[in-house]
Amino acid sequence: MKFLRQSTGLVKELGAFDAFSLNFSFIGPAAGLSYPLFVASTIAGASWILSAILGAILVLPLLLNYYLLSYHIPRSAGDYIYVSRSMGELAGTILAMSLIMSFSMGFPVLAELEVIMVIIPGLQSIGVSFHNSLLITIANSILSNNLYLLITTTFIILVSFLLSISYKIYTKSFRYLTILQIIGIVMMIFGMIVFRSSYSQYAKPYSEPTNYIQTLALSSIFVLSMYAFSNAPAYFGGEIKKPKTGFFAGYILSYSAAVIFTVFLILAIEFSIGKEGYIYATINGWNLPISTSSLLAFGVLPFLNIPEILVIVVMSALTWYLLYAMINVTASSRMIFSLAFDRVLPSFLGDVKRGIPVNAMLLSLFISIIFEFIEVYLGYSVSFAVDGLWFIIWNYLLVSIASIKFSNLDRKILITAVLSIISLITVVIVTILYGIVTFGNFSFGSIIFSGNEYFDISTIFIPPISGFLTYIISKEVRKREGIDLSLVFKEIPPD
Repeated sequence: MKFLRQSTGLVKELGAFDAFSLNFSFIGPAAGLSYPLFVASTIAGASWILSAILGAILVLPLLLNYYLLSYHIPRSAGDYIYVSRSMGELAGTILAMSLIMSFSMGFPVLAELEVIMVIIPGLQSIGVSFHNSLLITIANSILSNNLYLLITTTFIILVSFLLSISYKIYTKSFRYLTILQIIGIVMMIFGMIVFRSSYSQYAKPYSEPTNYIQTLALSSIFVLSMYAFSNAPAYFGGEIKKPKTGFFAGYILSYSAAVIFTVFLILAIEFSIGKEGYIYATINGWNLPISTSSLLAFGVLPFLNIPEILVIVVMSALTWYLLYAMINVTASSRMIFSLAFDRVLPSFLGDVKRGIPVNAMLLSLFISIIFEFIEVYLGYSVSFAVDGLWFIIWNYLLVSIASIKFSNLDRKILITAVLSIISLITVVIVTILYGIVTFGNFSFGSIIFSGNEYFDISTIFIPPISGFLTYIISKEVRKREGIDLSLVFKEIPPD
């Protein structure tokens, strides 16, 4: 059979551990846990452990659905391939362009989180440990000055792209940085349990009865913050050497490891400082010049008098959002790359050098820098709920619906697809309803929906509109060239 679309030229060099590393870091147990625990301060009756486990269960059908799809259709930019070949070229283009725009809009957020959640408390804790007040002053000045914040976030974005510009550099750095992240998480858990006395002056007894409505609401935040982002192997499907072992490690093992680490981190927090102590310190701070906005602050506390270990923990925390950002780079560039190969975007965006779609990556960088200026320097921020719900509705729900068509490849796909749709709709309903009901001063609703309302609205409409316009323009251009664009989408493309 002759394919209208050529082979991609991407190399199959990713092993099982690479697939594991990509998905483990995309879920990000330490980074992903910080936000739900911050939100938990507004719903004191929520059980952290039950919320974490329930959130993991809610996403399990989606995880298995992606696993089956990737195994039977191992293609890079998998989400785009599944939707475009199931629901048609218009739906596929809207999904792809929406993801490209969303990843670009989300990039500055990740860079800002790296600064607020890691760099600032990291510098402060190192300053305290080494008795260096200059580091504490530098950390405080970054957050208080928009220009300094812009410079720092720009540096993080550039580092993410530089580490992604070569296939060998990308894969090697991802492996080692993931190992470093795991070491740091283990050390934090160890420190909280073994050096429990370090938290004694901040620990508070907790007697709030479990509220199951609040527990369900918090579980939805766990989904939006971390568990839903368990589809990293789908972006690299055509580059994984052995699909059977690669996708099993990439989906099943990585997800299991992330959930286990999340549960142990929560248990360690509850054992050391306690829920009440953690919530109180998060809201009111403590008698140390270290920001309590991040899990890192609590993770380094036992090691303030052991500088060498503290530095290792801080260095490991630098990977939390950096690795996520690196996946953003490659995911968005592979979407652009696939659109170019399907003749939706100009062909030069499909050029591959050193195993990387370089031109697609440069376009992604350009768009990200524009949104960084808008979001970081001008202060137009998107709310957590809108950002998370956008991914649920426009990405995961769409893929789940599209996957029903592929149930002829494996009957289990139909089951996982239907269960995914049900669980995702549940998350959307719970988040929106409980957010509306509790909206008020420093409440669940006001926190998750905090942001610039006009920018929130624009982020809802800009991505799908950009996808629709891209398809209409592309179809007209190809028509003038004598090419029927719809024919490209009637086949599963080669690797």
